[in-house]
Amino acid sequence: MTSFPTKTSNNLGFGAFLATLFLGAFNDNLSKMLVICYGTDRLGAASMAGSSFLSLAAACFILPYLLFSFLAGHLADRYAKKNVMVWSKVAEIVIMLVGMELARRQMVYPLLAVLFCMGAQSAFFSPAKYGFLPETTPTAGLSRANGYTQLATFLAIILGGLLGGILYSWCDGVLHQGFAICVAVAILGTLTSFFITATRPGNPQLQFRFQDPISPHWRTLCEMSRDRLLITVVLGATFFWFLGSLMQLVLVLLAQTTLGGGGNLTGGLQAAVALGIGLGCTLAGLLAKGRIPYRLVVPGAIGIAVSALLLAFYGNHLGPAVLLTALVGFAAGFYQLPLGTAIQERSPVEKRGRYLGATNALDCVSMTASAALLWLLQNVFRCGPRTIIAITAALVLAVVPPLIKHLPRK
Repeated sequence: MTSFPTKTSNNLGFGAFLATLFLGAFNDNLSKMLVICYGTDRLGAASMAGSSFLSLAAACFILPYLLFSFLAGHLADRYAKKNVMVWSKVAEIVIMLVGMELARRQMVYPLLAVLFCMGAQSAFFSPAKYGFLPETTPTAGLSRANGYTQLATFLAIILGGLLGGILYSWCDGVLHQGFAICVAVAILGTLTSFFITATRPGNPQLQFRFQDPISPHWRTLCEMSRDRLLITVVLGATFFWFLGSLMQLVLVLLAQTTLGGGGNLTGGLQAAVALGIGLGCTLAGLLAKGRIPYRLVVPGAIGIAVSALLLAFYGNHLGPAVLLTALVGFAAGFYQLPLGTAIQERSPVEKRGRYLGATNALDCVSMTASAALLWLLQNVFRCGPRTIIAITAALVLAVVPPLIKHLPRK
């Protein structure tokens, strides 16, 4: 098995890995923000059509995780994880070229298909990405490597969301110019993927059987539930993605309706929360000291809830909204880093791709549920964005007692 030194930041192959996932996450969020800004601008952010488009955009991006994660996990176990990542990046180039053409034709709803395909590409990339670290990093350095990985990911989210709003304003409705940038980023990411550290060959004897996309994940999750700690961290991590998806959508509404801003402000709030998460994950990784820092999860959850409640009260003023959004993200980094690392560390090597694929599928269900909840709260109960943020804080507080009960106190 290939092994990295503890200081993974000095390793060229790990650096290429970070660059590849950075460019992929950047492109995901850049293209998604372009499509969301374009759709809500054309349909009206406060209209039923606009809010429905927002929920559809979120669902189209995350639904592929449910549909394709079983196959993605199989590929990550059967083939070398580097090869899976490289071919995923090649697919990204094709998807962005299609998006550029649809944008040139000013086709609003067909652009949702681009988000669906980008979600599918990310679904295939994800098990290989998360399985790469345990294969190439010593156990003592895994939390730190995850900290660097999360920092790169969320810095990409920051810049992708921020520049997506800015780029949309700069394009002034000529959306295909923005997608031309997405094509260039996809090409650059494909080039960096060639320099990722080679990983061990997969298991070519592993057989794949065509079946429905749900039952294999259910069986895998039932298998994972035999390890109580593993299933606890899986459920805790999937709640993070529920929370993150809901907050990402609510911040769009907060920026456009409560604060009266456009694409630049929307991108700024997305940047604040993502920067907070990245810094929180990095600090949590440094505090790990070669172990999985379970002790940080509960304080992180409480920090999310308190910051979100304050955002609900003071989110109608720009300065407090930006600061509190960043604090929500920072606390979320403390919450997420130990859980994500524990899933990697406790998953058996020969089943890691399948386990991570099932985890991704569960994340998809939670993110789809968050989009449905947003639609329900906004269109049925007529809740404004600040009310929805307060409800989110209450949900976070509700998960604290189970976390205290089931996680190790170390």
